[in-house]
Amino acid sequence: MSNESFNDLAKINSYIESDRWSNVNRNYSSQDIQKLRTPFKTVSPISERGANKLWELLNKENQFISGLGASTAQQALQMYNLDYEFIYVSGWQVAAESNNGGSTYPDLSLYPSNSGPNFVEKINNTMIRKMVELKKHSIPPVVADAESGFGGVYNVFELTSQFINSGIAGLHLEDQLASEKKCGHMGGKVVIPTHEYINKLTSARLAADVLGSPIVLIARTDSLNAKLMTSDFDEKDQPYLSKKRSPDGYYPIKNNHEMAISKSLAYSEYADVIWCETNTPDLGFAKEFALEIRKNYPNKILAYNCSPSFNWTDKFTDKEIKEFQNNLSAFGYTLQFVSLAGFHSMASSMYELAKNYKGGNMKAIVDLQEKEIDLSKDGYTAIKHQQEVGGDYFESIGEIVMGDESELLSKKDSTEEEQF
Repeated sequence: MSNESFNDLAKINSYIESDRWSNVNRNYSSQDIQKLRTPFKTVSPISERGANKLWELLNKENQFISGLGASTAQQALQMYNLDYEFIYVSGWQVAAESNNGGSTYPDLSLYPSNSGPNFVEKINNTMIRKMVELKKHSIPPVVADAESGFGGVYNVFELTSQFINSGIAGLHLEDQLASEKKCGHMGGKVVIPTHEYINKLTSARLAADVLGSPIVLIARTDSLNAKLMTSDFDEKDQPYLSKKRSPDGYYPIKNNHEMAISKSLAYSEYADVIWCETNTPDLGFAKEFALEIRKNYPNKILAYNCSPSFNWTDKFTDKEIKEFQNNLSAFGYTLQFVSLAGFHSMASSMYELAKNYKGGNMKAIVDLQEKEIDLSKDGYTAIKHQQEVGGDYFESIGEIVMGDESELLSKKDSTEEEQF
């Protein structure tokens, strides 16, 4: 689509009528998109390219893709160095480590809403610079958590737009009440009526259409383990609700199992990928859920969170753990990720180092360095820490501007260059 005619109605019609959207419904017209579009495209191509790449990966026959949640930009970079297919950004980890606020937070939507987009932008900028240094031709798509949208449909539209401008490829929203948002594995969750959540999906899709990025939109339901719903107004939800309100004024859910499937079926009309958050890694329910969705939507892609919130060793043998993701894939779960991998990796490794070093045991640092040297044989590069954060890139700038002979170049007499 050319920049000169970005808001041309014929071009918009051609876009939304393409095969890419054959399994997706829109509750608005091409004219509605045109009304909100600028005459020329204003966002960078990172989101569009990443979304197309992610969609291609998700539609490979008999193959699932797996990723780890990054808690820092450097963790994302290590995955890029290993040619990961995609990088996942969890709202929990943004709250816990990479938010714009003045503290770390539990997963209660306490952090500033632009934290996620800002973190994604930082990851993408870091990988783009590394792409130039390594002479690679692409960066992995980033899939991110938009939580409950931090509000209503206006908030969702604005947040989705910010994520697209940051270079997002895939985005998921959950059907919890934004003002009572909890981690999917915490108690106290309140979900919203089906029609209200569909309005949020519609708002996110509209934002993507207006900006011209075919992001992969992921609908997540938390109704399997939520206890309450805000209203009994929606006829689709009524069979699964108690008539007596809770002390908080909400309607207790009396049949979570069927409600989760009912809601997900309704969401399947509007989302590219469906995800039901669970409290345990239950292959039985995963299979039942997948059969129900794909019986009605045969090509619908499913997502699964292989969460560290689950006690895997308590539930499975090593053999069962090894086969778990392949079993999920056979059911149709093409998008799989470990949401909080970055946090647990970072916290446990630093705790171990701090425990071993405490009191001034320099051997602990030397042991870590020896481990890094050993990893370097497999392609690990972060032992040269200046290089890993852009030292070589900026050295090239210095060489171009000041010349190779300048004594101001940072790598000359660098201990990193001489000793590693």
